[in-house]
Amino acid sequence: MNAVVLDRHHHSHTVSLGMQLEALMVACDLRGMATVRNRGYSGYLLRAVKTLLRHRTRVAIVSGFPVNNGFETDGPAGAIALAQGLRQLGSSVALLGVDEYISAMARSEPHLPATCFVPISKARSAVQLREFVTEFRPTLLIFIEVPGQCTDGLYRNMRFENISDRTLPWEPLLDMVDCPSVAFADGGNELGMGRIRHQLKGLPIACARTETDELVIADVSNWGVYGALALASVCVGQPLLQGFSVGKCLEALVQQGMVDGVTGARTPTEDGLAQNRSRSLLNGLVGMVDPLLQLPTTQTVHAYPSCVEGEPAVSLSSLVPA
Repeated sequence: MNAVVLDRHHHSHTVSLGMQLEALMVACDLRGMATVRNRGYSGYLLRAVKTLLRHRTRVAIVSGFPVNNGFETDGPAGAIALAQGLRQLGSSVALLGVDEYISAMARSEPHLPATCFVPISKARSAVQLREFVTEFRPTLLIFIEVPGQCTDGLYRNMRFENISDRTLPWEPLLDMVDCPSVAFADGGNELGMGRIRHQLKGLPIACARTETDELVIADVSNWGVYGALALASVCVGQPLLQGFSVGKCLEALVQQGMVDGVTGARTPTEDGLAQNRSRSLLNGLVGMVDPLLQLPTTQTVHAYPSCVEGEPAVSLSSLVPA
């Protein structure tokens, strides 16, 4: 694995950048995530990025939230962006989901190898997940907009409707692996939201009870992934969002039958927001991190402490692209 770096000048920038990115990601406060952040849950983006970079060798990414007779665009777009970014860093990536969902995602993204996509059937999920863990040996487990079991034992959507028969119980996967877990979520009913159950009190949402080691909240779960990739770009000195087009990605997903999670319509949008909102958010993220990536390769030849504890110190000039 290539090392990661953050010099002393950029350390303060990265801490403050993480907080700025968090604020941007919840600025719309669509389902109370800004309220949650204001109740003391902050600093989560940098913590999640450190975990992502430290354990990025073999990453399993679970996504897929059922809507009506299909699946929503919030989740797969983030999973694809994250897979692309991690592969730039040399990670092995596996994308997991319900079989029909993963098949549609694979058709929408021909640039990722077919071996990256791991369909799981409802009838054999327990066996297939155990086989996957044994063969892939994940070093990090990530959930992006995945239904989580609520306190009543059911899986519910944002309208409190029971969707248990449309999803898989992904919680057992946490007990099968021996690695950290990170969730990206936006509404309270997703796996991982149990970590902030106290901050969610009083909000009109169905709270999932399962916790993950780290949790990234945003107005749209995909946006949390984009924010994490933006911050990780600064840590590694490499533009990990380069080449990802949210518009093209959403268009391709809709062509394979996916829908907007709020409207239920087959439109290339995320959670009822116009596509230009998503493009503006992504452009804003890139604009915030680009100045911190513009470092001359001759700035220094000696090592600085890594931004990830436990990583060896490395030369800045070996990481910043020419």
